[in-house]
Amino acid sequence: MRSVVVLIASTPREEFLKTISLPSIAAQTHQPAAVVLVADQRPICLSDRQRLQTLLGNIPLVCLQNAYLPGAAGSWNTGIDYIATHFAKVYIAILDDDDNWEPTHLSLCLAHSENGEADIVLSGIHVVKAGIIVATNIPASLCVDDFLVGNPGWQGSNTFISGELAAAVGGFTNGLASCNDRDFAIRVLELRPQVTYTSRATVSWQINHSSDALSAVRSPQKLLGVSQFYHKHRHRMSEIQKEMFFNRIERLFLWSKAEIEDEVRSFHVAHSSIGQNGQCHSNPAQSKDYSNCLD
Repeated sequence: MRSVVVLIASTPREEFLKTISLPSIAAQTHQPAAVVLVADQRPICLSDRQRLQTLLGNIPLVCLQNAYLPGAAGSWNTGIDYIATHFAKVYIAILDDDDNWEPTHLSLCLAHSENGEADIVLSGIHVVKAGIIVATNIPASLCVDDFLVGNPGWQGSNTFISGELAAAVGGFTNGLASCNDRDFAIRVLELRPQVTYTSRATVSWQINHSSDALSAVRSPQKLLGVSQFYHKHRHRMSEIQKEMFFNRIERLFLWSKAEIEDEVRSFHVAHSSIGQNGQCHSNPAQSKDYSNCLD
């Protein structure tokens, strides 16, 4: 059976780590082999690390600094690199610093992993706003097309993926401001991995925790991220899918089609680094830096 390593990207937001995510990990009925915490904006000092370690008990805590471009993608990639180097035959379970798992989350994922043969195990998600569950999404079957318009149920905090597959796909798209989960899912699912489903919601995704959250209405980072995503993946979309994409963004975040298209036009893309399909020619496993394709 594979071991499990938990990966968290944080600025760091210590209050969320101390009150939400780390206690959730410590309460797991299946204890992970380690927690890898990657700080994006400032290093985690020794005294802070010691306080965070106390919350985890005997679960080893590894603290790293983002080695790529600022943002969640670079932080996750830093952690994926570390895990690939230090752990063999492992599942990577991602948890956002302000989300939490039910105590059986990791054990349930392992129980549905076909004895470690599954490449990905997906659980369901409760969408929580101000402490109230406003929606529940339990995926049962996913394909690439599902992620072109929206997200049918694969978020950061229910990502449970083999370390080999995470490394093989080149990790996350460095420089992508948002939509990291959808972009990652598209590239992973194109490899036709073995995916299993727990059929239970064991993840609580906390939305609108702060006014600058990506899920906040009119978030500038959300505009940048969806525009980058559209620029990168529009060649895959039918005209109907494009309209559904724009309608969803306007309904949820109040960014219009015209505003997104204006943002895309503002990108200064280095054409020499872009293929006809809009993908970078750089090797993501080596650099994981897609900023020249997105800026």
